[in-house]
Order: sequence, then structure tokens, then C-alpha cells
Amino acid sequence: MQQLEEKNRIAEELRVENAKLSIDLENEKKNAAENIKMLQESEVRLKMEFENLANKIFEEKGRAISEKNKEVLTAILTPLKEQMDTFRSRIDEVHKTDIQHSAQLLEQVRLLRELSNKVSDDANNLAKAITGDSKRQGDWGELIIERLFEISGLTPEREYDRQKGHRTDQGSLQKPDFVVYLPGERAVIVDSKVSLTDFARFNAAENEVAQKNALTEHVNSVRRHIKDLRSKNYEDLLGNKTLDFVIMCIPLEPAYQAALQADPELLYDLAQTNVVICGPTTLMITLKLIAQIWRREHENRNAEQIADRAGRLYNQVALVYEAMLDASKKLGGTAEAVDLALKRLWTGRGNLVRRVEEMRQLGAKVNKQLPQDLLERAIGYDDAELSDDETKIIGAGSDLDGDLPED
Repeated sequence: MQQLEEKNRIAEELRVENAKLSIDLENEKKNAAENIKMLQESEVRLKMEFENLANKIFEEKGRAISEKNKEVLTAILTPLKEQMDTFRSRIDEVHKTDIQHSAQLLEQVRLLRELSNKVSDDANNLAKAITGDSKRQGDWGELIIERLFEISGLTPEREYDRQKGHRTDQGSLQKPDFVVYLPGERAVIVDSKVSLTDFARFNAAENEVAQKNALTEHVNSVRRHIKDLRSKNYEDLLGNKTLDFVIMCIPLEPAYQAALQADPELLYDLAQTNVVICGPTTLMITLKLIAQIWRREHENRNAEQIADRAGRLYNQVALVYEAMLDASKKLGGTAEAVDLALKRLWTGRGNLVRRVEEMRQLGAKVNKQLPQDLLERAIGYDDAELSDDETKIIGAGSDLDGDLPED
């Protein structure tokens, strides 16, 4: 009855965690959708502006602008297009990853119940077969925990290591069963400790006295394992990584529950140390949560990469503006097409200058800064469309005179 209550409690915790993760996922999807929409608007407008620029320069003003000027303009625009394509691909990749994570999470919650029951049944069956053989018990316990790691979603040799050797200050070699890494140079050690002999005697006892004696020995065995773990001083093995705690997993759920029922003070005693004990069900949930933490960490790193690429896009727009401004000054009165393209960067609804400035304000990492008067003009024009009269540019170059300052 108590096992059923424990499983119901775990199922309720899973439902609560699933609800939290679903809310987080919806927020991530909403943010990704807004970023994609903003990028699409900028991409469409930029494409139109550059098409108009190409038409004006290569068709209407082809006789006035030499082939060399065409090559220079292409050299200016090509890096910008490449940066936009890369930025768009990264946004799409993050959005696709969010959708995949949503489906995986729902599937994992469904499988978790099935796996919990299966692990418990398999553990009971195997425990009967290996009772009395300490070596086989230890191998079996490591096998059970290794299987939990395989289905946890954690990546071996990156997010955890199995039986990796570490030298103590005294030179002795220690090999924890598993070392699980966390973001921020932190770690958790998982060690399998199997105490089945006395637990089997407890189940086979024919009278209350024999049951009580066997259960007492079972608890004593668990406490000896805990004392042994504490004596190993694992916190000194991991160099610059901080050891949060050591998990001692009893891979047979009924044996774990029996020890807690027989000795309620066990958990309170452990609260004073960095050792915790659990059964396979709790360990499975813990590993799944750590895997979710790593997924969030990787997504945050992806967001940093997006910010970096957005900053490169901003810098490229600043360079294009600078080059066009310089070309407009040098060509003088024969540069109406260049002036038109220059002005279209900062006029009209959803103009490109306003959009990349929004990216910078959202955290894009930039090393150039567009002129303040240009930003003010772009913001003022953001809700306006280009009129027919605006296609006749009057001194756009002189209106926007000035160099681009470095940040």
C-alpha cells in the first residue's frame, strides 16, 4: 500500500513538473516565433530595398556607374546576405529544437511510469537469483543504474562519466560508479550499494522475530554502506568542480523502502551529511531533471549564439550604411539611386535600421554603433510609408553626414 502511495506521489510530481515544463516550452516557442517574424519582416524589406537598388544602379544609372562600382556594391552586399542567411538558419534550428523537446518530454513522462514498474519487477526477479553472492549483487546493481543512465537523456563522457579513475592527495585510485556533471562546474556522484542478503532473509522469515532480526541487519548494512561512502571523501576528487552531494542508490525499490520504514531516523541523520539515499524510481526522476537542466543550458548557449549573430548582422548593416554614405559623397549629383537606397534603409514602416536597433536593444553583441541622428530618423519614420515624392532624394548624403563611431 505504501509503495502504491509512493508511486502516486511520484506520478503527481511528474504531472506538476510536466505542467511547468510545458509553460516554459510555450514561452520559448512564443519568443522564437516573435524573433522569426521580426527576421522575416526585415528580410523581405531588405530584399526589396536591394532589388530596387540593383535596378536603379544597374539599369537606370548603368551608363553613369562603371563596372567597378558594381563589383564594389556586390562586395558590400554579399557579406550582409550571408550573415542574414546564417541568422535565419539559427533561428529555425532553435525553433525546431523546441518542438522536438516538447514531443520528447510528453513521451518521456508516459514512459517513466512504465519504466518504473518494469525496473521494480526486474529488480525483484534478479534479486532472487543473485542473493548470497556479493560480487554478483554489486555487478547487478551497477547494471541497473547504468540502464537508468542510458534512458535518462544524459550524454556519456560529456554530462556524466562511469567509473572514471581519480587520484586522491595520497595517491590512491578511486573510481566512483558514476559522476554526473552540472552547469557551473558542479557535480553529483552516484554510487550503487546493494544489500540483498538480509532483505531476502526478511522476506523468507516465517515468524515475526526472524523478520525483525533480518530487517535490523538490513538497516545496519545500509548504514555501513553510508559510512563507507562518507569515508571516501569524494569531494576531494573532482578538482575545481564542486561536489553537491553523493547519491547512494539501492537499486531494489522494496529494499530501499523497507530500510526507511524500519529506521525513520535514517533520512534525518543523512541530512547532516552530503550523502542521500534513494531507490531506482527517485534516481530516474533525478537524472531526467538533470537532463532537462542540461537541455536548458544548451538552449541558453544557442540563444547567446543567436545574439552574437544578430550583432554581426547589426555590424554589417552599419558597414553597408557607411559604404553607401561614402559612395554618395564621392559620386555627388550622379548618385540618385545610391541616395534612394541609402534613405530606404531608415525610412518607411519596419525600416531596416529600426529593426536592427531593436536587435541591439534585445542583447545583440555589436562592436559598431549607428549614428544617433540616423536612429532618431528611423524611429520617426517607423510608422510611415514611403511616398512618391520620397523617391526623389534631395541630398540624402548631406542630411546623414558623419562617420560611424565604434562602441
